[in-house]
Amino acid sequence: MKLILLIISTLLLLSCNTSKQSAAIPIVSSKWAPELEIIEKLEPAAPTFQISNIMNLQKSSVESILGIPSLRRLEKNSEVWLYDNQFCNAHIYFYENDNSDLHVDYIETSQEKNLIDLNGKRADFCISTFLKD
Repeated sequence: MKLILLIISTLLLLSCNTSKQSAAIPIVSSKWAPELEIIEKLEPAAPTFQISNIMNLQKSSVESILGIPSLRRLEKNSEVWLYDNQFCNAHIYFYENDNSDLHVDYIETSQEKNLIDLNGKRADFCISTFLKD
């Protein structure tokens, strides 16, 4: 009797096959997008205006070229104009000459991150963004 129970239980266990046969799934290529070509980084265009073009000019000439500044600050024997936009800031320093006329003596521009690739042309590009149309 034990032998019969052993045979029956063995047959039952064999009929309960736990491994599942799965349908063959086609393997799709892992290449899901076309390969991109690396294009050489383009050099920025030369600035349309250079700082040297406005050095030693009087206030009226600078205003006719660059427009009205965002801020004017008066100091002893000098005046500072601030030009400001999304690209950069420019401070233009006017100092008195021998005739007591104020003229551009110094220009300081910011070094914004978006102008960092201009390699030595940052200040010229910054000033060119303020040119009147």
